[in-house]
Amino acid sequence: MLPRLPLDDRTYAEIVQQTRKLIPKRLPEWTDENAHDPGITMLELFAWLTEMQRYYLSRVPDRNRKKFLDLLGVQPRDTASAEALVRFSGVREHVTLPKGTKLLAEDQVFETLAKAELRPLMLERILCRTERESSDVTASNDHLHVSFYPFGSDAKSGSKLYISFDRELQPDVPVALTFKLLRSDESLKDIYDSASEDELTLLAPSAKLSWKAYGWDEAAGKAAWTPLEVLSDETRHLTVSGTVRIALSSPMRSVTVHPAGDRPRFWFCCTVEEEGYEMPPKISSLMLHTAHAVQRDTLCEYVEAEAAGEELEAFVMDSYLAAYGDVRLQIEADGGGWIEQSAQSFAVDRSGAGHATTVRLMSGSERRVLPAGRKIRLIASTPDFYRYRMAGRSNGLPNQSFELYELPCRKRNAIGLQVGRLDSSGKMVWEDWSAVDGFDRSGPGDRHYIYRPEERTITFGNGERGAIPEACPDDNISLIACELGGGERGNVKPGLIREWAHEDQRKLGIEVSNPFYAAGGSEAETLNESLTRAASELKVAFRAVTDEDYEVIARQTPGVEVARAKAIPLYKPGLSDYPKEKAHGQLSLVVVPEGLSPTPMPSPGFLQTVSSYLEPRRLVTTELHVIPPVYVKVTVHAVIVVEPPFADETERFAALLKGLLRPLDGKDGERGWTFGRTVYKGDIYGALTKGSGVVFVQDLWLDAEGPHVSKSAGGDIVLPPHGLVYSGEHEIELISRTRL
Repeated sequence: MLPRLPLDDRTYAEIVQQTRKLIPKRLPEWTDENAHDPGITMLELFAWLTEMQRYYLSRVPDRNRKKFLDLLGVQPRDTASAEALVRFSGVREHVTLPKGTKLLAEDQVFETLAKAELRPLMLERILCRTERESSDVTASNDHLHVSFYPFGSDAKSGSKLYISFDRELQPDVPVALTFKLLRSDESLKDIYDSASEDELTLLAPSAKLSWKAYGWDEAAGKAAWTPLEVLSDETRHLTVSGTVRIALSSPMRSVTVHPAGDRPRFWFCCTVEEEGYEMPPKISSLMLHTAHAVQRDTLCEYVEAEAAGEELEAFVMDSYLAAYGDVRLQIEADGGGWIEQSAQSFAVDRSGAGHATTVRLMSGSERRVLPAGRKIRLIASTPDFYRYRMAGRSNGLPNQSFELYELPCRKRNAIGLQVGRLDSSGKMVWEDWSAVDGFDRSGPGDRHYIYRPEERTITFGNGERGAIPEACPDDNISLIACELGGGERGNVKPGLIREWAHEDQRKLGIEVSNPFYAAGGSEAETLNESLTRAASELKVAFRAVTDEDYEVIARQTPGVEVARAKAIPLYKPGLSDYPKEKAHGQLSLVVVPEGLSPTPMPSPGFLQTVSSYLEPRRLVTTELHVIPPVYVKVTVHAVIVVEPPFADETERFAALLKGLLRPLDGKDGERGWTFGRTVYKGDIYGALTKGSGVVFVQDLWLDAEGPHVSKSAGGDIVLPPHGLVYSGEHEIELISRTRL
């Protein structure tokens, strides 16, 4: 008998009791609840059936639950590695760090995700200039817990951010500036924006920036501010955090810029050409010499290339393991698979620029000239990986399992595997096998295996579900890729990544640190956690069908902050007599962004981003319009009779009206004004009479300013369907009751 897993611990008696308590609420006319009543008999019958159903459902094994999840397209999440932004300082000469450079945070290894170019360059001064003021924010940038607005709190056109360096930059040498922006909903301990790079591909910038440097203008024959070439901009014009890579096209010249007027310097200038930020950018840190690192320890990796058919051909592998580890070479066999090359058949040269490793075929090799298009594979590993490379020898039997005793790989895809077979000439041919989560979809000839991190075992199929590795007299289960690391321990605090793993890099004298928390590391998801997540994800809207779906999905748009969204069915822009006149098959979505203004307006880029995100999620038969709100200023004129002690509290009553007539939700949980809802005098009466000391409202009338607004015969303000109100300067006159 399978062990019981209680999905519902209610007994039969409890189910009956709870159901009978619902009778007065659901069927108040049912008053006879005695045992002789047929309804009670049916209730007890269904309670018994429910209890029996729960009893059997509780005996569903984990294997079946995993299959149910698979039918829903849900897989338990694998172990994830933390990511961190690392910064290098003390650079005295040009240094190239290869991809995969290993850094240490106590006993944990982090690796850089890309090659990094470090040059002897420092930021000297950072200035912010608007039409009203100029300020030096260098000290703010040096302290990570102090942020600043690079273009002021309104980010108007013409606002400038000046960045100076301690020396002249050379033309055609890229400079990478990393911006950490502080969003309205995150703290300084956060390192990345919530959206991934793939999700941000649809992000259209709300404003447009230009970059210039003070240098020599060849056309004019004098020093001037000349345009810079922006090679890449991950920030989308300072909309999200990221790196901007810039290159000079002409020599720089020094100049004095106020308020840093003590001496001339070499300057970059970033200018707001087209304003439109909903939320002006706020920089928590501007840095040079940065790299993204992930918490992992790669022991073996490989790259593939194609031969060009040349004699003594050379192939390049640019990575940390290739620069400091062992390199092997495999060449594609004629009938498929790979042939391992002896160490005498190729030469490894590590003297290239930027730690690039070159592997060159020797003239004595059997394949001195490879046919054009023939694939080669370069495998780089740590010097001691040879001890772990061979996992075992196949005996040709079904369901073989091999244990990786000394390799605590925590991810399901952490290893790459080859299985060797002897060809007709007795030469070992290595074939690639693929990792899968199960053999349910594997056929007899599919070279599949399962790696179970919790058991550190590799399992092969039985010949019907997954192929069986060919029996061999020698070890023929080989690893060609291996990665350690992952989990919550990688979410280290700031300043903990501070050591180099390799002695040669320590000698460079460059300091490394992580200015922010590492984030994103998580443990592998358990089955119960997967079931809970699947149940919650089923309730999340991913297709826009109902009006509420459009509103919910719009608020989830990556890269933008949507404060409010309202779907208006059967409406399109320009429809004058709605709802009498309807646009069939069309829907308008009004979006209000987060902003510092009391009436924030979305830019065209903001509207385009939301529209692009909703486009693949809408119904094919629905024409979607993403539109801005229409703001209507409502001014209240009121004469109120109050008790004598309250005759001087005009501001309090004005504050009550501002709390009522506001477009955005309040921090106290109160909702903003409903889209398109008419402002009735009764609303105003209700707000004013909430104030203490009110005897009665003697007189009241309303004024409104805004497009598509009208006033009813009774003096109420009628809004368009996408209209929102905000308060004007209310005129409140208080009269003491004793003066009547």
